[in-house]
Amino acid sequence: MNKITTLLIVFLLSAGLSGCSEEKKKIAPSGNSIRIGFIGPVSGPDKVLGEDSLQGVQTVLHMDPYLSNGDTIELLIVDDKNEPALAVKALKKLVEIDKVTAVIVASSSGAALAINDLADHYQTPVVILLASHPDISKDTKYVSQITFDNTFQARVAALFVRDELLLERVAVFTNSDSYHSKSLSEEFIRKFRSIEGEINDVISVSSMTTDYREILLHLREQEIQLLYLPMAVENVIEISKELQDISWSPEVMGGDGLLTRAFAEKRDETQYLEGLFTTDLYSNNKEMTAYGRKAIKVFRSLFEGRNSTFPAIGVEGMGILMNAVNRCNESSDKECINSKLHTTVDFEGLLGNITIRSDGKALRALAVNRIRGDKLEFVVKVY
Repeated sequence: MNKITTLLIVFLLSAGLSGCSEEKKKIAPSGNSIRIGFIGPVSGPDKVLGEDSLQGVQTVLHMDPYLSNGDTIELLIVDDKNEPALAVKALKKLVEIDKVTAVIVASSSGAALAINDLADHYQTPVVILLASHPDISKDTKYVSQITFDNTFQARVAALFVRDELLLERVAVFTNSDSYHSKSLSEEFIRKFRSIEGEINDVISVSSMTTDYREILLHLREQEIQLLYLPMAVENVIEISKELQDISWSPEVMGGDGLLTRAFAEKRDETQYLEGLFTTDLYSNNKEMTAYGRKAIKVFRSLFEGRNSTFPAIGVEGMGILMNAVNRCNESSDKECINSKLHTTVDFEGLLGNITIRSDGKALRALAVNRIRGDKLEFVVKVY
């Protein structure tokens, strides 16, 4: 365990916490607690995933400091730096040594997939917040995936471009180093062609590619109407800069978490994302549910960060887990909690209801947004 940089933050919620919901006054404290593990990158290049998601989780714990039986939650946080091997070690530690009842994971797909099988081995409910690989929760009984997967996201993107924007001629960029990028681009291409759209070019680049001028000049000659860019934020920004330099303005569409990542990693260059379409689970100007309005109010009272995609999924994941625990007679009953997670129906999320199927997959809305300044401006919601 020495190789894991461990942040063990015990978040014991007591009657003295500010920002608590009215449930605090109604529920008599039992004096007992259960332990919930949190695995995510809270250091390193991907720390925005862990830090922001953790803020969402902590927001819910302030909103509802007691479970329905009066128990509290002790949150144990382990930093996996978004590395699969460290995620595995973190899960083993949390279950074997810390005896957690359930685990929330805020890492991306590589780390999430690495612990997929271990959840069944330990018979411990695992809630995956952000990882969108289609195989998350596949062939496992104890994993729940809170976000939409790449297949759904890419299909929605293709349908939006063809049916809403009425565009026919598209070029797709794919990052050969990234499964996330490849899976999104492949499904987009398959779906777009199935609805009579033209994929005029597929450009495979690497994370290190920086010279896009010749590629873009060639695409302009083909009269491409839209560029689909399911890529890292640095690549999208470099392409956007080059588009400005050659005075070409096709429509551009990126993937989930693009603006949130930009503010974490490229804050001084976010202006290059202006006007881009993006698929996401969050919008800044979409009317919130009552639960969403309450969560945003508490979040803003606690943190200086921006309410955005990653805190939003942290709120929803922790809320869904607590909802499952509250439907069990014993708050430490792992089997019951897992069963209740997979029978979650119409949980009130921030922008709409979320259902978790028996296979651990979430049925939820995806928002297509347009980036305006520092906001995700809502365009359309798709189920």
